Amino acid sequence: MIIVKVVLPIPIRQYFKYFAPNCMRPVIGGRILVPFNSKYIIGVVVAIYKKNDISQLNLKYIKSLIDTKSLYPNIILDLLEWISKNYHCPIGNIFFFILPKILHSNYIIKNKYISEWSITKKGRELDLNHLKRKKKQLHTLIFLRKKSVLSTELKKYNLSKAILKKLEIQELCKNNTDNKIFFKKKILTLKKDFFLNVRTSIVLNDILIKKCFSSWLLTKINLYSKVKFYLGLIKSVLYKGMQILILVPYIKNINIILVFLKKYFSIPIDIIHSKLTSTKYFKNWIRTKNGENSIVIGTGKSIFLPFLRLGVIIFLEEHNLKYKSLNECRYNVRDLGILRAYKENIPIILDSETPSLKTLYNILYKKCSYIKLYSCNHVNRLNNNIIDLKKDKIKFGLSLTLINEIHKNFKRKQVLLIFNKFSLFFYVLKCNKCNWIFECSICHDYLEINQYRNILSCKFCLIQIKKPIFCFNCGFLSLIITSIGIEKIKDKIQNIFPNISLFFLLSKKNIDQKILNTKIYEFSILNPYIIITTEEVVQQYYFPHIQLIVLICIDNYFLSFNFRAVEYFAQFYINLVQLTRKIKKSFKIFIQTSFPNDLNLKEICNNGYFSFSKKILSIRKSFLLPPWSFQSVIYSESLYAEHNIVFLSLIRKILEKKSNKHNFFLWCVGPYNTFLPKNKKKYFHKLLIQCSSRSFLKSILNECIDLINIFTVSKKVKWFIDIEPN
Repeated sequence: MIIVKVVLPIPIRQYFKYFAPNCMRPVIGGRILVPFNSKYIIGVVVAIYKKNDISQLNLKYIKSLIDTKSLYPNIILDLLEWISKNYHCPIGNIFFFILPKILHSNYIIKNKYISEWSITKKGRELDLNHLKRKKKQLHTLIFLRKKSVLSTELKKYNLSKAILKKLEIQELCKNNTDNKIFFKKKILTLKKDFFLNVRTSIVLNDILIKKCFSSWLLTKINLYSKVKFYLGLIKSVLYKGMQILILVPYIKNINIILVFLKKYFSIPIDIIHSKLTSTKYFKNWIRTKNGENSIVIGTGKSIFLPFLRLGVIIFLEEHNLKYKSLNECRYNVRDLGILRAYKENIPIILDSETPSLKTLYNILYKKCSYIKLYSCNHVNRLNNNIIDLKKDKIKFGLSLTLINEIHKNFKRKQVLLIFNKFSLFFYVLKCNKCNWIFECSICHDYLEINQYRNILSCKFCLIQIKKPIFCFNCGFLSLIITSIGIEKIKDKIQNIFPNISLFFLLSKKNIDQKILNTKIYEFSILNPYIIITTEEVVQQYYFPHIQLIVLICIDNYFLSFNFRAVEYFAQFYINLVQLTRKIKKSFKIFIQTSFPNDLNLKEICNNGYFSFSKKILSIRKSFLLPPWSFQSVIYSESLYAEHNIVFLSLIRKILEKKSNKHNFFLWCVGPYNTFLPKNKKKYFHKLLIQCSSRSFLKSILNECIDLINIFTVSKKVKWFIDIEPN
């Protein structure tokens, strides 16, 4: 009897087995319809085997088959199984997550083959006067005498499939159907010719001649050399008849790359991102699977596309945190890209002006090679000014120096104010009855309360008063402390700049594209305006006319418990120039901070990112922090905090006993409370684990998970693991 192992789209870390009738021929990677509980759902076959003795098995039968061919290449199947084991997440969710939404149903894929139309001997010898009255057939026959045409090129040359079939009936042309014709007959045509220097040609030869896996870092290089390198790389891979995957962190990068490539290459290029409709996404997915496109430009999820013949993977801004999934399966797309390149036996290019410390660590240990072209050895120092908040008056998070600077020097220029979600956020004292907020009697700004010292203070007038007992407006005795964010003080900020237009782009979800389209004209002309936005939103768009960028407050980076916070700030600061898409001489950056003499801040501003990264790597090595060690975090979610604490404490005891048994040091911190604003009714706790060996940490976690499932407390909580947390 045939038994199939199936994954289902449910958040359970296990496989399911079913009997397959003798008349069915299921395929690995194909969809089937199976009974589950009291209904039928769609599953994916991951293994097939035969068993003679089935008397002790009580399995259900498959209802029907949907696919006759696998939806996943063998490499993708291996990659998905590796993700489920390494990141300890439900395998069924991953299998269906990477499929187009149309395939989550019982939709049947129609197999389309690429056909080639070519002239016959009869058609070549035919007198054209016989087709004088049939102009369309005459035009098509004259074209076929010059060259053959693929079915995917009919629109390009304004040819009709119906006309070709009429010529085929007359035996004037013939149709050859072959799924591999696309690669055999594809001719690369350049719209613009370009020449490569000797140094670039040697580097490209080193990357491509080995025909095996290799990881390369491209950084510290001028734009002209980078463009030449990529043009040469793409041209070489396309001449081999292979496909190219270009990964970008944000959708805004896709159109720029698409327009640039179409200027040089006359090839089919597809894009993949979350904003595409399900139909368009499925169409591009099928084209990639059939090998009908040459280049795919996409965001993180594109790493799972079923390429027919993948030749190279290019990662742009490989350091970007956007590549890290924040779902329950917290994988890093960059790591998966390196693993896929290894399994495909192809090179991968990691491109970044501020490489992650993990990539620089791999360079030191020769796991990744450095591309040596004509580099920019000079440090690109930005025109920055640091404002000390301890020595300046503050009005709603903006220093008096900054306000005066904007009024004096930027009346006819554009300003971009960037704040972190923790920077423009302070506490005030409010009456619980009339909702009146205590204000300064001099400047009429909100008084900020220090809840530990019970003192109200105005940072603009520099006055302090003791916390009042009753409301000055209604005399009510109940006073509460509440938080005030930028959304509640929009009018106050507008009063500071009465003659300048203000645009608040505070959340990507709240930015209506129609509203933006009505203001494009205002943005494009050189009228003065101020854009106030967050760090998360600002990276999604370009601001080409900005002359001044202000980082309102960066103290949270230096006071953060996350030891990687300063690294993220350095990468964000250095890449601020990319927001304007070009460097201007008059371009300025203002930084507001209470720590102007911080050594890390001075190193980043004066000596650049690479000097800073060397010092940070040496510090981390001395304290055995990643990348010199490996960390994992186990998160637990429950309606009761006690369940989380018991569950994580039990995991900690199991891990400590296992590490003592193997005589290996394991460092655990927690369990302790964590702040995840998903659901206010639930409690979130986490346990941090650190080890010097990745393989040992992986094996001990697998053993621990097998044991913890025995205990009933594991069923009372919802948990997941973050391997290599940010």
